[in-house]
Amino acid sequence: MTIRHKEATRLIWGFTVLLVFIAGGAALALFGSRQPEPQARNGILDLTSWDFESKGVLLLTNGWELYRNRLIEPEEFALTAPKPDEAVRLPHAWSRGQDSREEAATYRLLVRLGPEQAAARKALGIRDIQSGYRIYVNGQLYGAGGILGDSPGPPEAAIYPSIIAFPVAEGNNEIIVQVSNSTYQRGGLLSSFSFGKPLDIYHYRETGLVWRISIMAALATLGIYHLALFWMRKKDYMSLVTSITCLLMSVRIMVLNEGILTFLAPSMAPLWSRLAYFTLYAGIPFMLATIQLLYPREMSRRVTVAVWFFCGVLALSVLVLPVRLYTCTFIPFLVFLLLVLGYCLIVLAFAVARSRTGAWINTLCVFVMFAAVTNDILFEQGWIQSVNLTPISVFLFAFAETLVIAHRYSKAYVDVEKVSGELTQLNQQLEGKIRERTEALEITNAHLVYANEHLHQMEISRRELIANVTHELGTPMTSVQGYMKALLDGVIQPEKQYIQLLYDKIQMADRLVQDLFDLTKLEEGQTTFHMMDIIVDDLFDEYFSSFQWDVESQGIHFLLQKPEAAHDRVPIARIDPIRIHQVITNLVHNALHYTEEGGTIAIRGEYGRDRLMIQVADTGKGIDPQLLPHIFDRFVKGNSPKRSAKDGSGLGLAIARQIVMHHGGILTVHSEYGKGSTFQFDIPIEFIPMVVD
Repeated sequence: MTIRHKEATRLIWGFTVLLVFIAGGAALALFGSRQPEPQARNGILDLTSWDFESKGVLLLTNGWELYRNRLIEPEEFALTAPKPDEAVRLPHAWSRGQDSREEAATYRLLVRLGPEQAAARKALGIRDIQSGYRIYVNGQLYGAGGILGDSPGPPEAAIYPSIIAFPVAEGNNEIIVQVSNSTYQRGGLLSSFSFGKPLDIYHYRETGLVWRISIMAALATLGIYHLALFWMRKKDYMSLVTSITCLLMSVRIMVLNEGILTFLAPSMAPLWSRLAYFTLYAGIPFMLATIQLLYPREMSRRVTVAVWFFCGVLALSVLVLPVRLYTCTFIPFLVFLLLVLGYCLIVLAFAVARSRTGAWINTLCVFVMFAAVTNDILFEQGWIQSVNLTPISVFLFAFAETLVIAHRYSKAYVDVEKVSGELTQLNQQLEGKIRERTEALEITNAHLVYANEHLHQMEISRRELIANVTHELGTPMTSVQGYMKALLDGVIQPEKQYIQLLYDKIQMADRLVQDLFDLTKLEEGQTTFHMMDIIVDDLFDEYFSSFQWDVESQGIHFLLQKPEAAHDRVPIARIDPIRIHQVITNLVHNALHYTEEGGTIAIRGEYGRDRLMIQVADTGKGIDPQLLPHIFDRFVKGNSPKRSAKDGSGLGLAIARQIVMHHGGILTVHSEYGKGSTFQFDIPIEFIPMVVD
């Protein structure tokens, strides 16, 4: 099995599992919470044993008395007790005949309640009535919509959902629904009434609304996604037709009964009805076009053209014909749709046999759609209790096409990567031949570039060195020149104090020149470091403890704190001990200048994960906050009463920072003015297990 077939198999099985979960969740949501339906007897639905607190909403489906072609008022039932034509279950509808006598009907149901059930108000949830209606409960009018019977005014559709609440009494409660239909081909109660506590009815309706909005949003998202794909790749017509299918079906869900638009604008119900029919008739050809584009060799173009023509005529009829005529086409269209889906299953069977991409997953989705359309036909005819499942099946189909398109793009990327790999291999062979011929030139060019950069850096360092030397040697050499001139002119005598002063100035200039050379060599990487492995305890005992006499001789306390490590491991630092000693020397001598007698200078160590942190802390006067950001720059000196002109060049901290950087660490400082300073740097270490013989 190739990699592509494996990917396709994973895609099919993954979506199959997803489909099973979705179908199982939908079935559980629709039927899992249903309680056994009470049965009506002699036109009375006994609900005295129904617990509205625990069982919730009940669908009033059975026990309705039907009075054909009559709009009977509640008073007439009380006086004459007319005989019903038959007992029906909801949903129930009748088809309009050639004359106008089949344009009205009255439905009646008696609901028996116990004393506890009658203590609270109840409500009816109305979903789909075609078209004008009035609802009476115990003789009182609680709901009405559209034009009823021979009332003056034009007929109006009033199929949008609503909820009516009313008080109930103990015993029999009479519900009378008068329906008049002069608009649609089918009239009557096209869905069951939900009956229960008002809050439960609202929750029941909102749950269904959330479910429909979720499906609508999912379809709209897929439609926009595929439209964006088409916008980026104009030749991908499959993305275009999939996008149009998703968008049309999302609009249909918005305008169907209990759709979001029927809640936002119920007065525009006739327009929503036309949109519901139009989007269905227009969406099916695009869905068929998706399969045509996927499997052009298996599907006949003549069948596709015939479907487009038939659905186009139906969609046009919705736009131009009156409601009575275009609504006659719905059930025949569903039957036609079953035939189309059956043909699609045959096409997909051939595609599966020929191992076409996505054939299995499309077969599964079309089969689910076939079952959903069959369910909707039976539901629309009132033969079964169910819900409209076509929107869900369309969403599954659109989602499947999204996966198929994604797989096609993935396959295209694999092909591109394969071709790219072959081109890369060919280019590498050509580049290898060229590289063999130009290798000498590249090496020579690299040497020239390196030499040029080195010369450039040396030139910059030379200029900086000359500038720094000129600046820093100016003061001491001027003083030396002045004293020498005074001696030559006889102004002063060659006494010891003047000779010592001249010596100090010359020594200061010599130290400055040496520090500048050391710092320049460090910055250019020309200084040689002699790295060796040093045990951390020896580093503290042999190198750092040597500062004790220098510190305590000035009346300052010295503290050496070694880091603590595990007893079974030996910490080893690979360093140049002389250079690290130079860093500590600069930091300790710098601390001596700012720490008064009786203060403390401490050298501490602390282990990190693979680093050794070393601190030199003092309790001196600290560093001026304005000077702190520049403390590691060249020739920066703090103001200390203990520092003399010959004590330093202002390069010690800059040199220390360069040495630490060459060890892979960083030198930082934390100081509070008036409380002291802490310099800290880190060096890499390695813990070696201790071996005991």
